[in-house]
Amino acid sequence: MFKLLKNKFVWLPILVALFIGAYFSITAIPSTHMKVNDLPIAIVNEDQGTTGKNLTKQITTKNSSNSSKMSIKWTVFNSQEDLLKEMNKEKYYGAIVIPKNFSSNLQSLMTPNPKKAKLKIIINQGMGTTITTQVNTALTEMTHQINTALGKQLLQTLSKKMPAIPAEMASNLTNPLTIETEKINKTGDLANGGAHFFQSVWLGCLGTSMLLGFAFSKIKFKSLREKFSAFGVQLLSAIISSFVIGYGVIYLQSTILNVTIPNFTLLGLFLSLCAFLFIIFINGVESWVGLISIPIFMLLLFFAAPLLTAIPESLNGFYSTLSNWLPMSYMYRGVKSIMYFNNSPSQSIIMGLIYTIIVGLILVISAQFKKDKKKEVDA
Repeated sequence: MFKLLKNKFVWLPILVALFIGAYFSITAIPSTHMKVNDLPIAIVNEDQGTTGKNLTKQITTKNSSNSSKMSIKWTVFNSQEDLLKEMNKEKYYGAIVIPKNFSSNLQSLMTPNPKKAKLKIIINQGMGTTITTQVNTALTEMTHQINTALGKQLLQTLSKKMPAIPAEMASNLTNPLTIETEKINKTGDLANGGAHFFQSVWLGCLGTSMLLGFAFSKIKFKSLREKFSAFGVQLLSAIISSFVIGYGVIYLQSTILNVTIPNFTLLGLFLSLCAFLFIIFINGVESWVGLISIPIFMLLLFFAAPLLTAIPESLNGFYSTLSNWLPMSYMYRGVKSIMYFNNSPSQSIIMGLIYTIIVGLILVISAQFKKDKKKEVDA
């Protein structure tokens, strides 16, 4: 009995179970008890009247939604055109637009020729469907509160001048606003394309790197020249595999899921670059650490997934830095820019990819100079 208890394989399953439980609890932190801080929301005031200016001031002094889980950082624009330019650069999640003649239309509701005033909500859906749904809800609630408050003010003002208010006029004053909602940079069929592609591309690269490692693991090279010749073959195989993964993933997903993927050529090229990066980086680490790195990279998949889908404003300093550092975050942000904003990946994303490739190449090339401990086999 005691001999059995001393056997490490009796205790190992318990330790593994504890590790798995702790690991997946840690990976769930970014998506649990999420509080969004200083979410960038805009307001456009195109109205020159007093009411529009007062309403802008009233809204921007409100730094949170009705939900305590979201605080808002307001930015004021003078034109909708300027706002849309910034939204297309992935700067704002949503906006409220006060159009021209807002003040005069409100005042007209107390005359025989009434015109309802309008408020417009713009939702930048490409920033993330989950968060923009919350923004839509928050801004809709806010505009309905404004509608109710303005209605009460107008009724009080008119009742002082006209004790008996006609029914039709009273109805217009009670509900003085028309609220419109517009979604831009729509996500289409794949609302979270970056996450779908990330899993497929990462696992494809992991499998490719593992097979490339196996292909040369039993060979003892007689010279440095032979090592670099083998490295050239690996590099060529990695390039070909990258294009197969990059274009193959989006082709298979568009065919099997029967969805339309925008900017197919540019997206395939970008995913191919990311795949090459992942293969070289994984292969570089594997060259030094060995096959033990494969399960580590497998665990990294589960760790990175919730970080990538979380919005930056919901992450604390540690997770925010980690999210920016992870190589797959460049892929996720680049895919989002290409698919939803019709933009080429930003310079910071491309530079991040290039730096990661350089690190991977340094690891792979420097590994060629390691002392070879394998038994000699013909190369």
